[in-house]
Amino acid sequence: MSYKHNNLMAMRQNYWNDVLSPTVVSEKHYFQQTLTEHGVFESASIEDAKYFFFSLPSIIIVKGYALGFMDSAVKIMIAKYIHDNKQTLMHRQEIKIQFRM
Repeated sequence: MSYKHNNLMAMRQNYWNDVLSPTVVSEKHYFQQTLTEHGVFESASIEDAKYFFFSLPSIIIVKGYALGFMDSAVKIMIAKYIHDNKQTLMHRQEIKIQFRM
């Protein structure tokens, strides 16, 4: 496991474990809503959102931290990611985390 992977995994875990920030809570609901709207899950649970979040490519994680996951540019990246990986996401298969900076 690379140094970069360790840092990004720590970012993911810190973000997901944050239950106090209204912004993070809102963004988690946004992930659920987006997964449902794109037809990945009939009614996405918080666990579905967690699976999705931990599968996101590093570029989306970094930009999401910088701009917010509900920023229009990040939303476009998320929608493209869902489109490109919909079947894999629907079956909750493991997706190799992509590192592109």
